[in-house]
Amino acid sequence: MSALTDAHFQNVIVSRNTQEPPVLSDVFSRLECELSEFQPAIQTSKARAAALATADQDIDAAKRLVLFMLARRNMLVPISILPAEVLARIFHFTAFSEEPYSDSLGWAYVTHVCRRWRQIALDDSTLWTHLSTYPRNKKWISERLSRARNAPLVIKLEGSISKDTFSLFVPHISHTRVLYLRDLSFLDSEIVREIKTQKAPALERLELSVAISASPMSIRHLVGHSFFKRPLPKLQSFRISEILFPWSLVPRGRLTKLQVTLKEEVSTVTPKGSPHGDLNQLTDLLVNCPALEILTLENCLPSTVSELSGGQTIQLPRLLRLCLRGSSSRITNVLKMLKLSSSTRLRLNCMSENTTTHNDHLILPILSAHFNDPTPVKFRYFKIFLDHVGHEIRMFASTSLPIPHTHVIQVNLGLSFRRIAEVNNRVDILRRACDALSLSSVEFLAVHSFTPIEFINWSQIFRHCTEVTTVQVSGRGMIGVLQALTPPKLANTMARGKGGKRKRGDDGRGARAQVPDNDNKHGPAPVHVPIFPKLTSLLLLTLDFTDAVSGSGVLYDLVLSTVQWRKANKTPLTTLCINNCVIREEQAKALKKVVRDFQWDRDKR
Repeated sequence: MSALTDAHFQNVIVSRNTQEPPVLSDVFSRLECELSEFQPAIQTSKARAAALATADQDIDAAKRLVLFMLARRNMLVPISILPAEVLARIFHFTAFSEEPYSDSLGWAYVTHVCRRWRQIALDDSTLWTHLSTYPRNKKWISERLSRARNAPLVIKLEGSISKDTFSLFVPHISHTRVLYLRDLSFLDSEIVREIKTQKAPALERLELSVAISASPMSIRHLVGHSFFKRPLPKLQSFRISEILFPWSLVPRGRLTKLQVTLKEEVSTVTPKGSPHGDLNQLTDLLVNCPALEILTLENCLPSTVSELSGGQTIQLPRLLRLCLRGSSSRITNVLKMLKLSSSTRLRLNCMSENTTTHNDHLILPILSAHFNDPTPVKFRYFKIFLDHVGHEIRMFASTSLPIPHTHVIQVNLGLSFRRIAEVNNRVDILRRACDALSLSSVEFLAVHSFTPIEFINWSQIFRHCTEVTTVQVSGRGMIGVLQALTPPKLANTMARGKGGKRKRGDDGRGARAQVPDNDNKHGPAPVHVPIFPKLTSLLLLTLDFTDAVSGSGVLYDLVLSTVQWRKANKTPLTTLCINNCVIREEQAKALKKVVRDFQWDRDKR
């Protein structure tokens, strides 16, 4: 019995497509006939061996025929009409949208669909350039690196990495575009040494970090004078966390993003030879990175920058965002050195030192100058968060208003003061901040506190906020703000006729304005002027309307009197929102009758 050839099977297919009588059944009939004649002829071992070889050839030919028929069918389905470039693009979307943490093949299963898909995926080396800690299979890592060929790589490795696994990546660092080594441990110092011996001319982004649960790693002696064997001419983004190193190691020139963070601030008294001890190096670094767009320095600021820098001004005209964390004196000193555009967004997290040698509010005049040079910045949104348990004040200012229903907003200034022990000091900083910042254009004001401070004169603090139309009050500590929205009960300071005596004076919750009184021979009578004359919307969150309020009964009475008084004085509240508050249903219904737009989440509790 002779082996059936591929050509014979293909002739069968051709004859069927040309409408000739079907002959495939003839082939099967012939096979059956030969099989019946075949068995008596295989009595000897030599004949059986020859027959087995012939049968294997026939089976291989049949398999090739089936593959040929499947390939031909695949060519007829609609997706096969797509050009190879389009399919490759689809593969990219699939590859780069999957979860990074997976030990499976993931998107690579598309290479098992058909011959054409597999070839397209293998021909596109950029599909194989993104590598992470998972999968950990070394053979699969090697295969992916091989398929990537010389395309620029993106390597993101997290957690403890064995030296054997990392050694697979080392020969490819020369054409690596992005390298992230996150959550390293002290055991991974060998990896840092390995990096030192490599060249990375294509590297654009570099990130090194130690696990936050570990102590900071000092790599001064590990890396010598550079993180790599030669300079990094294309490096634009450099991020390093929980690692102590000399500032001189940071590449200069093309850097657009620099982030250095430590969980705890470097000691004020830095030992000789400390990686962060040379303050001139930090100044020199910033001077030689004029293209910086994002700069983050957390708990790594030197203690006396201004003294060692010789009063040098550092120009960073392209800086979009500046984030500083550390002692308030160190942040103040750094800001004195920097010359930034007034459009630069600031995130400043100041730790109070509670000493007589430095006042935390000294940073405020610098911020005032920053947001007024050369063009004054007009804030439209201002938020205050008072945490008296944590001894903290947080303030956020923006030139834009929150997007409705999402509360998303781009913050121009995020300013916080932590560890301020004295309440009076926190109130003083809040007052000074509201005076220093340009708040005359604020339209949306948000205040939040769970702890009440009854002696705060909110009318004095917000005296510049004359354009406010929306106020958001959150937390029981902010009842004082609501009291400042309307004259206090029984505080009508107008005289009773000629020579009449004045009633109760200002109780500290509101400002007093002088108005003419022709009938009063003793001069003009002081009148309580509620803050925010243009207020139209009041948003109340996490309040208890049954809380007692001095001079106003309970909070519900205060809110109702505020709405009624403003309506009577031609400055009505048009919107009142009550969310996540303790309020009775009959109280909510009563408020709904006096406000045109009343919104309540119906949390009755």
